[in-house]
Amino acid sequence: MGSYVIRIKLLPQDTTTEHQKIVDSVAPLLPKAAQIRGQKIEPIAFGLSAVIVDIVAPEEEGMVDKVEEAVSKSPLVSQYEVTGVSRMSSRLPPQ
Repeated sequence: MGSYVIRIKLLPQDTTTEHQKIVDSVAPLLPKAAQIRGQKIEPIAFGLSAVIVDIVAPEEEGMVDKVEEAVSKSPLVSQYEVTGVSRMSSRLPPQ
């Protein structure tokens, strides 16, 4: 069985929120087997930046929905958008 890579754009509640705090607020809410594997900052406008995260999760029915639900519960995220879901055919070693 493979894994999914789910790319999500996170918009902060406030422009002064540190990007790492946003990522740190999402990570513990994810399902047990899901992990954040990458992140980058994307400037939007007027000092607002989005955080793009890549989440690796096992290929199970409903997993993308579970990840979306977890992200929506973060108090530091005002909006999110799933920008892509890809299937990985091999497993990455744990970090």
